[in-house]
Amino acid sequence: MDIVADIEAGKLTFDEMIGSLAEYKDYSHSEWDRRYREFTASLQQTPTFSEPETDDLVKRLWYERDNGIASIRQGVPSLAEFQQSLPLFRELTERIRRQPDEQTYQYVEAALQQAKESGLLKRMYWSLRNRVFAAFTPATCTSTVDENAFTKAAMFLNDRFSLALTLTGNWLQKNHELKNAINARLPDADPYHVNMAIWHLYELLRERDGEQKQQEVANHLAVESHKVVSPQIPQHSPVNAIYFGPPGTGKTFVLQQKMKEYTTQAASADYDAWLDSRLEMLNWMQVTALVLLDLNRKAKVRLLIEHPWFQRKALLNGRSSNLSQTAWATLQSFTVPESTTVEYKSRREPAIFNKTAESEWFLVKPQLEQVEDLISLYDELKRGPQTAEAIQRFAAVTFHQSYGYEEFIEGMRARADDNGNISYPIEPGIFMRLCQRAKADPAHRYAIFIDEINRGNISKIFGELISLIEIDKRAGMSNAMSLQLSYSGQVFSVPGNVDIIGAMNTADRSLALMDTALRRRFDFIEMMPDLSLLSGAKVKGIELESLLEKINSRIEALYDREHTLGHAFFMPVKKACDAKDEDLAFKQLKAAFQKKIIPLLQEYFFDDWNKIRLVLADNQKQNDSLQFVMEQSDDLEILFGADHGLRRHDQQSTAYELKAFEHEVWDLPQAYRAIYQPEEATQAVQNG
Repeated sequence: MDIVADIEAGKLTFDEMIGSLAEYKDYSHSEWDRRYREFTASLQQTPTFSEPETDDLVKRLWYERDNGIASIRQGVPSLAEFQQSLPLFRELTERIRRQPDEQTYQYVEAALQQAKESGLLKRMYWSLRNRVFAAFTPATCTSTVDENAFTKAAMFLNDRFSLALTLTGNWLQKNHELKNAINARLPDADPYHVNMAIWHLYELLRERDGEQKQQEVANHLAVESHKVVSPQIPQHSPVNAIYFGPPGTGKTFVLQQKMKEYTTQAASADYDAWLDSRLEMLNWMQVTALVLLDLNRKAKVRLLIEHPWFQRKALLNGRSSNLSQTAWATLQSFTVPESTTVEYKSRREPAIFNKTAESEWFLVKPQLEQVEDLISLYDELKRGPQTAEAIQRFAAVTFHQSYGYEEFIEGMRARADDNGNISYPIEPGIFMRLCQRAKADPAHRYAIFIDEINRGNISKIFGELISLIEIDKRAGMSNAMSLQLSYSGQVFSVPGNVDIIGAMNTADRSLALMDTALRRRFDFIEMMPDLSLLSGAKVKGIELESLLEKINSRIEALYDREHTLGHAFFMPVKKACDAKDEDLAFKQLKAAFQKKIIPLLQEYFFDDWNKIRLVLADNQKQNDSLQFVMEQSDDLEILFGADHGLRRHDQQSTAYELKAFEHEVWDLPQAYRAIYQPEEATQAVQNG
């Protein structure tokens, strides 16, 4: 039996469709029918849900995945979350029992939103809220509690049976509209069987659409099998790359140069990207205030959510439904305390909204001084992007040991209002915000630049998303994957137009010690010292290329190649040389040794000054005046006398002293030249 095909062919009336599905699924003897009626009867016989005696029913409403009304595979709270939120669920259940209408629907929405922002709930439970309304009002609400599923079935019925539905508004409003239309046509129809039939119709539609998609793919493959074609490669494959090498090899410079690839000058075609860069960091209160400013400071919710700025923010946040609930919750939360038209307990600062008796929301003018920054931003949004303004399609971050998932992906942030009230809203991290922008702007490439990527705990920072960053797991790729986020419960995938580019110092951590999960998901690009960049540069007789080559040869012999010094330390010197400013060049060389090279050598060799002397060739300089690190014998006899017994086996101990930076040795060109030509430099000093 193909019920969908029969409906499309006009072979079934509405009543016959219900009867066919009831017979096909044997509603009268089904377990769902029995549990559905039994549970709704129990709810209708319960006088109140405010007391603990009815907690079992409350638990069945708000916690159980399959409660007889509808099965929710995902989108229910954990047991611990339910238990700590039980007082709230009692209150909401009692409100719905007493008045299951639009006003209560909005109140429940706002209460759940507030609970999420305070940290009581981890996410918004849209379908769960709908299921409670469905349980109390089977005559006016279907059991298809997922709004997308309901809309799919309702649109099909509307098209095939000419029900004249508008299907606008929220889930509750659309349910009332559909059930009223059905009751007008079939006043004697069993409401339970109607509700069950609508769900089963959705399942048949989903199955039909899935089969059609499979057939389209099969047909496509059959056609393509007769063609000789080259493998199709995406125009821009996602990039996962890490530039690694010793300090001073130009990794940060490369990142800065690559950032320019993701930066463009503002143009009319880039307006959405420009707008995204302004909206991504704003919360819903700020966006709502901006929209009201643009609507002459007064508007109903319908106009507000249709505004392009509100729609763009929703797109950035991955939202396409329930926008009116978002607007209601935001407006109520930030309503002025003296409002006579809004009954809402948990209000927050800055309180700048109010509502007229005609349900028009407006900005309270005296309160706008609390959001002066939004007034300035509003002026900027109205001006639009300026021609000389740069649009940056990238984000940059530096990892460190305490950096975590909450900063990078998403997490709860403590927020305090002007009254000292603390809330814990779930906010997206820097990578999540970038992905939201990229998803909303698929025509352009975006990038996250991560400096010191090896310093972070990769498993901690990426969490369950580590698999999603793989090239073939990106959205739209061959093995695309998505996961439900830990905090918000949002389904997330990494867009294919996001590049991840990192940099790391091998002196901090060897590549061999890198997190295995990171190593196999990135291409590694080695950046070693490039001596050729210093070729020909000479300052006061000091050849920069020979100087760096000799220092690095000694470091490699004493330590390893990963701890050599990069050419970037000497690039300011070369720049001054190219400008024919020898005095400035020597000053830059002196600064490089004192501020960069000596501290690095101390770090590399753990203050083993003998090895530092070897690197600087101080042990080969016969003239003490050319040595940066002086070797001194101990003076124990002077301190303690001849018979002190502090030396083992009568060995002479040695002490080392780095000459003060004010010492004249740092101003002697021969001292630096002696690092790579110790004998010649010493001879030159002696010949004076």
